[in-house]
Amino acid sequence: MNDLRYAFRSFRREPAFAAGVVCTLALAVGINAAMFGLVDRLMLAPPPGVEAADRVMRVTLDYTGPRGEAFPSSAFSYPGFRAIAGMTGAVSEAAAVRADSVTVGRGAELTEVPSVQASGAYFGLLRVRPLLGRLFGPADDAIPSGNPVVVLGYEYWRQHFGGRASAIGARIVIEDEPFTIIGVTPAGFNGSELAPVGLFLPLTAAARGQPAGWWDDPRIHSYSVIARLRDGISPAAAGAMITSAMGDDPSAPGELRLSGTTLESLVPGRSARTTPQSRIALWLSLVSVAVLLIATANVAILLLLRSARRRRDTAVRVTLGAGPARLARTALVESLVLALAGGGLGVLLSRWFGEIVRVTLLPGLAATARMVDGRVVLGSIVAACIAGILAGLVPLLQQRRRQLASELRTGGHGGSRRLVVQNLLVTVQVALCTLLLVGAGLFVRSLDRVQSQDLGFSTARLLYVTLDFRGAALPPAERDRLHEDAARRVAALPGVTGATVVEGMPFGPHHIPPISIPGVDLMANGPVQLPILYGATPAYLAMMGVTLREGRLFTERDGRGAPLVALVNETMARTVWPGQRAIGQCIHAGFGPSFSIAADPDPSTITEGTPCREVVGIVRDSRARSLRLEGNEARLMQYYVPFAQIPVSPFPNFSFASGLLVRTAGDDPGRLALPVQRLIQSGSPVSLYARVRPYQDLIDPQLRSWRLGATLFSAFGILALGIAAVGLFAVVSYLVTQRTQEIGVRLALGGTRRAVGGAVVRDALRMAGGGAVVGLVIALIGAPVLQSLLFQTSAREPAVLIGTIAMLLAVSLGAAALPAWRASRVSPMGALRGDT
Repeated sequence: MNDLRYAFRSFRREPAFAAGVVCTLALAVGINAAMFGLVDRLMLAPPPGVEAADRVMRVTLDYTGPRGEAFPSSAFSYPGFRAIAGMTGAVSEAAAVRADSVTVGRGAELTEVPSVQASGAYFGLLRVRPLLGRLFGPADDAIPSGNPVVVLGYEYWRQHFGGRASAIGARIVIEDEPFTIIGVTPAGFNGSELAPVGLFLPLTAAARGQPAGWWDDPRIHSYSVIARLRDGISPAAAGAMITSAMGDDPSAPGELRLSGTTLESLVPGRSARTTPQSRIALWLSLVSVAVLLIATANVAILLLLRSARRRRDTAVRVTLGAGPARLARTALVESLVLALAGGGLGVLLSRWFGEIVRVTLLPGLAATARMVDGRVVLGSIVAACIAGILAGLVPLLQQRRRQLASELRTGGHGGSRRLVVQNLLVTVQVALCTLLLVGAGLFVRSLDRVQSQDLGFSTARLLYVTLDFRGAALPPAERDRLHEDAARRVAALPGVTGATVVEGMPFGPHHIPPISIPGVDLMANGPVQLPILYGATPAYLAMMGVTLREGRLFTERDGRGAPLVALVNETMARTVWPGQRAIGQCIHAGFGPSFSIAADPDPSTITEGTPCREVVGIVRDSRARSLRLEGNEARLMQYYVPFAQIPVSPFPNFSFASGLLVRTAGDDPGRLALPVQRLIQSGSPVSLYARVRPYQDLIDPQLRSWRLGATLFSAFGILALGIAAVGLFAVVSYLVTQRTQEIGVRLALGGTRRAVGGAVVRDALRMAGGGAVVGLVIALIGAPVLQSLLFQTSAREPAVLIGTIAMLLAVSLGAAALPAWRASRVSPMGALRGDT
């Protein structure tokens, strides 16, 4: 208690010091708590509300191709699910699951809600209990059409029903069908998903509009399967049993052969496979640990300098009988008090940091999933205490050899000016800052290059609209007519400058029909990616900025009944007709009249009987699926046919139209998303849901890793640089204070004030320069580790390294400016008299 009282008195005397230490630790601990919470949520924690989640497995079938290639697949047919559910020697329960969105309501107010559609054993398998009402079971999931009942997710219940118990028994319209609410799940429960779930539906009730034979068709792979292992059975043993029992899987596509079964726990950290999100989380956690190390070093510097200023007080305590143990205890108590204060404030900040991380890093993660829970809070407090103790031990190491007489006489001034430990800590701080700033620069450069690259088309001012007819069994021709009608009505909306129907979109849905070219064997040099087909109107070509290289583009005359024509991209023209002129060549696309779905046709005869389509133009290459120009994307063949001339498909329910493309007058197309949606939904003669989003949203998911790396590396790097600058400023200021008499002597002997200030700046640059060199060497050695995360950027890019050095130089000059000015203003007479 005496030590605590002494600590608080000393902090009251030095509030700036105490506030600096607490704020430094709070920022570092808050960031680490948020990042550790992210890793915990993605990799360590079981899904909320699931009992014994380590025994619940996701089932993946491992196929092997004819050349030994591995093809893992987690998509099952319903007969495949039933086969696994029947393996009672390996699993006690199994459930087929489909995570998809459903439409709720009618007309203009129709909304889309994320849902889980699961077989009857789902809730029992997860061992979850309802918050209200009951959960559906096997009796609600009878084939062919289960009971039209629905279980509400907790957040959906609160937002749309005000958390009222009277919601049980109410009816809501889902996919244009009435469903009865029978229960509400517990708070935080999202099943086996990380994303938020609003509604839980019996699988057969959600699929009641499917045609006869759906449940017995092994070719329809629409579901994932989760299973609870039987007690005493390991995942490896259960996987071997499933593989043996399924034998040659009849639903295996093509020439693939079932070679094994992988069971992965719902606890992500126990899975052998990591997701891109979890890899990003691990990287950012390492970065946050570097920030914590920088903060610890900074606190150690402040404590060392404080200890040096209090040498006379400490000497007095020693002469009065205080032993080393008492001094150590006092110092550690002070460090722990500061660490606990910083850790507590950091935990409070982590709630805010955690929400920022969730929104920016994982926008699809359920908002109810707390990023910082009790375990993370406890770990953060422990981390803060360890940081405080480590920082507090450093001054104790310098108290082993004391010169009491000298310290009592000088009062802590004029002592040793060789701050070896402080300089070393500054070097460590600057080295870690260098690593973070190099990482930030590389990600910023990658993001700039990936955003500025030419995709071959423009997304400016465009909206992409898809129409969801899941509530209406419409023939394909009627769906196409409704698309065309919607395009005409949207084109008349104020703020819209054009709208057209599309079939296939870059970074959207693709259409890859069979194709043959007279005299050309596309597979002559091995398997290749078949050309992608786009059904395009003249308006589509104009809106997307498709550039003509040779020939002509489509016109309104290229409609039904007109001669069949096509455009090919440069890669297709160069690949298919090398050394020849592509204009005037012939393409056969689509299924021939003799093709039958039931038969097993010869691939070489699929297009037999299809008419010739004359190539009338060559257009510039464009990206279709990836922002990285590598692999198939670097040699992707694409061709366009007029929308009215799209090849007829033999498959039922095939609709030519995949969506609408809308061009807006303003630079922010998103502001028209809601008016476009309501116009389409309110004017449709059938119930449909219009999903409207800026076209750029199709591309943004691929930008996320570079955007996150650039944003968070930069934020952490700037924060770490600020912390390091404080440490450098403190050391340089202390040196100026200690050398006041020396500075006075130099000035009295004719030294210039400019020279004195320059010497202080040189000392600061020397300390920072050593750390920068160490950091650059580590960055150069570790460059290959980061290279795979970058885009067209070398991990040793000179511009980034030079920019990092320039930033460190500028910050070091800024940290040394005030101490240098103070040194240059020292009065020689006052310094010589000792009036420091």
